[in-house]
Amino acid sequence: GQVPSATVPRTSWRAGDGRRLCHGRKVEPFVLSGVSLGKSSEWTDQYLEASVGDFKASAHVSELPSMDFVTKNFAYEVMPMREFLRRALRPEGDRRYYYYRSQHTKRNKPSSLEVLGSLAEDFSLPQDLMQGFSTHSTVLRIASAGLRMWLHYDICDNFLCCVRGRKRVILFPPTDVGRLYINGSSSLLGSQLQDGTASHLSRLWEEFPLAEDAWGRRREILLEEGDVLFIPAMWFHCTEACPLEGASGGLCISVNVFLLRPELEALHDPKDVWANRELLPAQEALKAVDEKALPAMRRLPAAHRSFYCRKAVAAFLAEAEAAEAELEAAVDSV
Repeated sequence: GQVPSATVPRTSWRAGDGRRLCHGRKVEPFVLSGVSLGKSSEWTDQYLEASVGDFKASAHVSELPSMDFVTKNFAYEVMPMREFLRRALRPEGDRRYYYYRSQHTKRNKPSSLEVLGSLAEDFSLPQDLMQGFSTHSTVLRIASAGLRMWLHYDICDNFLCCVRGRKRVILFPPTDVGRLYINGSSSLLGSQLQDGTASHLSRLWEEFPLAEDAWGRRREILLEEGDVLFIPAMWFHCTEACPLEGASGGLCISVNVFLLRPELEALHDPKDVWANRELLPAQEALKAVDEKALPAMRRLPAAHRSFYCRKAVAAFLAEAEAAEAELEAAVDSV
């Protein structure tokens, strides 16, 4: 049968909550309702067309609702924003799905809403919520209703702010990294988990058997307009753009604010554009595994290769378990 999901805790926003919720030693996802997002609540189709209609938008365009970064089942098209807004509504005859994410005019710089003129002045988060963080990037996302984004993780914490429409989010804890078939920062599962019917999942577990165990630990939330979801770094997540209740279509508009913690800034890759480049010591370690450890193991006979790979994995797992025990002890001491 279908395994029920845990829900993400939801609370009404109160000034002073930011530090308490975001800066513990073991931080987990939560949703804040009733957060003021500035004037972004005024982002109607007409307002956006008047403000940024001439802006050149690079859009993902897909024949399917489920986008997959690993297989790249979408194409990029550049068009004026007013045309994107019209096509993303999927008028009669156009069955494709459209997705836009803002980016800096310099492709090697993190995104900022400043490239979108007055929209940057419209959007804001309460300063109290940003205490203890600096901003890595701010990304505007506009999607056709029904569009599903692939499972992935980010290196930065982030606030996912639902401005228009609704957004369904499925999350998995970082400890499930070995069960979610990760390639880079994205999962080979793509967007397939959002189709949660029993028959579909049964077929999916045949192809990705380890993911079935992780599925039982997932958390789900349906974000409404004005909700802010805090997604801690390294939490896996995939999303589905949903229309408002009772509507059959429309646009889903959200803003991600990716965050830097001061204690981690020295470890952060200065070339990280999309908040998904591993921390520098992790890059060094993973490179050594790919370029030194694995090639050395492959020179061994099969029986020895199996033994020493498992021995190395046991050492890594012991280190992971010690780190997790350290986190638990810090939580218990609070």
